[in-house]
Amino acid sequence: MVLTVQDCTLVFDPADHLSDDDIVKLRGTVITLFTHHLDDHFHERTVMKLVEMKSSLIVGTGEVCRAVASFVPSIKLMELKPRRGFRVGELKIYALEGKHEVPTNLYYVTWGPSVLFAGDTGYVPLQKLKANLAFLPAGGSSFSTPESASMMATEVGAQLVVPVHCSLEEAKRLAELLAGKTTVVILRPREVYEATL
Repeated sequence: MVLTVQDCTLVFDPADHLSDDDIVKLRGTVITLFTHHLDDHFHERTVMKLVEMKSSLIVGTGEVCRAVASFVPSIKLMELKPRRGFRVGELKIYALEGKHEVPTNLYYVTWGPSVLFAGDTGYVPLQKLKANLAFLPAGGSSFSTPESASMMATEVGAQLVVPVHCSLEEAKRLAELLAGKTTVVILRPREVYEATL
């Protein structure tokens, strides 16, 4: 998932899905955020290319940081623990604790409007947050389900919900659960979408 906000491009859990051409097209300050180190979210070669080609800041759990510490300069590497955050220009980026078999971060980004990226976490209570746009896992693991994503979407009061880490059927199920409550956008791979928050 690639999200351009203000003068920053946020790259979430790219695994090995970014080509060199994709990376070249990234604009502004590039920040890559990994929810965890499992290979459907994280890939060392992608990290290397993002750092070499775009001088990306790499943000993740301790496991992510240890995996890349031998080739990512320390100035470009940030371990972000839950309930901690940092600022880049007008953006404030916070980590929240996810529910998974390995240590997992969710990322909450705010600059006035706000975005939540939840990787493939299971349900975690989010009543204290508000997010205009929420990328929520609707399946694809034993932790995440359309039902848990629906609960989290309702708790954060999301205006737009994008199902991630799921099959098309699971994404449609999430859309059914949220019908009449919010707008669910089922993305097509490699297409560019614009949203006003």
